[in-house]
Amino acid sequence: MDLTLDAPVSDTRRKEVIARSWKRSSACGVTPGMDLQLPYDQDFDEDSRLLRAAQPVLERLISMIPNTSHSVLLADPDGRLIHRWVGASSLGNKLDQASIAPGFGFPEEFAGTNGVGTALEESQIVAVHGTEHYTEKLHSFSCVGVPIRNPMRGRIEGVLDFTCLTSDFNPLILPLLVEVGKHIETRFAQQSSASEFALFEAFVQTCRRHRGPVLALRRNMLLTNTAASEQLTSADRAVLWDLATMLMASGRDEGTVDLSGGRSAIRITPVAGTATVDPGLVIRLAPMRARPEIRTRRPSTTAPSVSSIPLKGRSAQWAQVLDKLSTLAGVKEPIAVTGGPGSGKMQVAQHLHQVINPGSALRVFDGSIERVDTSTPLANRCRDALRQGETVIVRRIDKLPSSVQTDLIDLVRSESGRMKLIATCTDDPQDTATRALAAFPHQLWIPPLAQRVEDIADIVPTILAELSPGHPVRCSSSAQQVLMRYAWPGNVAELRDVLKAAVASSPRGPIESNHLPAWLLKRAHRRPLTPMEQSERDLIIDTLASVSNNRSEAARILGIGRATLYRKLRNLGISTD
Repeated sequence: MDLTLDAPVSDTRRKEVIARSWKRSSACGVTPGMDLQLPYDQDFDEDSRLLRAAQPVLERLISMIPNTSHSVLLADPDGRLIHRWVGASSLGNKLDQASIAPGFGFPEEFAGTNGVGTALEESQIVAVHGTEHYTEKLHSFSCVGVPIRNPMRGRIEGVLDFTCLTSDFNPLILPLLVEVGKHIETRFAQQSSASEFALFEAFVQTCRRHRGPVLALRRNMLLTNTAASEQLTSADRAVLWDLATMLMASGRDEGTVDLSGGRSAIRITPVAGTATVDPGLVIRLAPMRARPEIRTRRPSTTAPSVSSIPLKGRSAQWAQVLDKLSTLAGVKEPIAVTGGPGSGKMQVAQHLHQVINPGSALRVFDGSIERVDTSTPLANRCRDALRQGETVIVRRIDKLPSSVQTDLIDLVRSESGRMKLIATCTDDPQDTATRALAAFPHQLWIPPLAQRVEDIADIVPTILAELSPGHPVRCSSSAQQVLMRYAWPGNVAELRDVLKAAVASSPRGPIESNHLPAWLLKRAHRRPLTPMEQSERDLIIDTLASVSNNRSEAARILGIGRATLYRKLRNLGISTD
């Protein structure tokens, strides 16, 4: 983590930032001549940590530029303005006409390229002058946006924005704004709890002694030095957190870990002064030499290995799926594969056929098209195929008529132990389908993509290789970040549809964020959610669905105020359109 604000970027890099922002703005459906339809919400905490940290610093800044045609703005992490100071009333009138006032939101998907929204998207200082704004309504202004980070947590807490008429802009203001941003960040650190400050101090001291990757972790806090930021993926950080807590629980403070860049030695130091329930940990990593490969005789079989499964992933959840697949490779009883729509159940079922019954024929029946009055009942057709040595897959058994499900239960119970029958089902079946699933001795659940978002980094290249076998297409890091911020209710199938559309939009070169569908850019979160936030998000979504999106009624059921619900909808990226 960079503990200080970066200096203003060069003019060449600044123009590259503007160009990227214009692409994003266009992809979100913003048009240059449109009237600004900005989100408005005046319900913000006037005693927030951001305002408390910034208020004294801004008052000093304002005292240095009184009675001038400049304005100082403060925005929250969603791009909503929560504070405005204006030196001259004439400028204030022009700002009001452009809705540059507290309560209005300026994320790029609504306002196009601007100092606040673009600084949030780029996570760096941004200067936008006149016609560099994407929308014509903002062409008369120049603005500089400075992201304000919480040094204790490494996340952006808001944006300091300096706005004036283009003719009044003075580039000498840039160094001053950088210093103001640093002072606000320092005050943020001073407001932190004793536990957070103790972890921060331990992290800084360790970084001075150790040149390799260093992380400081708590449940809702992450600090990384430059080496860790460059070498570790989000999946690596998740692995480290799980391993560190497991080692500490067993009374150990060192071990080894396999990460995306290879094997590393890990040493953990608990931080005195942090909470016992959620302790702070400082982690040091030291890369280890690769161990020589040990060649062993492979089993003489034509069956593919578990590692050859077309679906990929690196998450702990996917590792559990692979472990379960290894176990199922040796069973002879029926297997049920469950999971959400589009999660890859059929691919897993086909892979199980190749592992369990290699070289044999495969018969697939689809429960969504089976009927009760067919001349030959499904159970009889399955029994005939199984007795001929074939593998049988029954897709969507939850869609079968209840009487056919009952016949399938009888088949499973009577033939269990000597057949290759695999069934797929959603993870939310009705009562009859639940009884059918219970008859299967072995079950494999495919977790939703939203619970293993780090797997997207492995799934995307696999899908892209399938979509363009002759000329592989890669996904840029910015586009991949967007993909990892979306909830994916349609799981891998929905991801494949999005990538197929993106490939069609980018005939040459890598897939950039502007090649992704506009609806995805609008719905993707700005940051990954913690497991607790994801659970809260799911609860709110389910509650809204139960009351037909009546937000007042949902707030009553959840036991919170409407304003609190609106804030959670915004922070958790929940759309009620």
